[in-house]
Amino acid sequence: MPEYKITIDETTYTVNIGRITDDTMEVSLDGKSFNVQLEAPARAASKTPVIRRRHQVVNAAEVPDRTSPPGVSTEAGAVLAPLPGLILKILVKEGDRVTEGQPVATMEAMKMENEMEAPVSGTIAAISVTVGENVLENALIMRIEG
Repeated sequence: MPEYKITIDETTYTVNIGRITDDTMEVSLDGKSFNVQLEAPARAASKTPVIRRRHQVVNAAEVPDRTSPPGVSTEAGAVLAPLPGLILKILVKEGDRVTEGQPVATMEAMKMENEMEAPVSGTIAAISVTVGENVLENALIMRIEG
């Protein structure tokens, strides 16, 4: 047991500190043994702010589903985001004819511009995003019908 000399009101005591468990400690004071109850010191409030955001959806049925499970294309003409990022340009509009491999949109992901190409030839049936929108990986950007 570690031994300490403490002085209280000009009287010196020999204190031995023994085993410490959860909230008790064995103490020997001038040869007498005690089990002492410990109280944790009051903790100062954290200086790190806690941000609490509330996500509100008026009607969940009206929120479009813009994501697919990773690596899954729901249909042959689906143009999906290759990475999470920001839509910079939509190069076509609904009703336009496109050929396979033609650039149809540009997005910024990981500080790089990525061009998305038409996976099939056909007509742009629907565009699901707008310029300036952030999307997740595999989000449906547009649908091409052949």
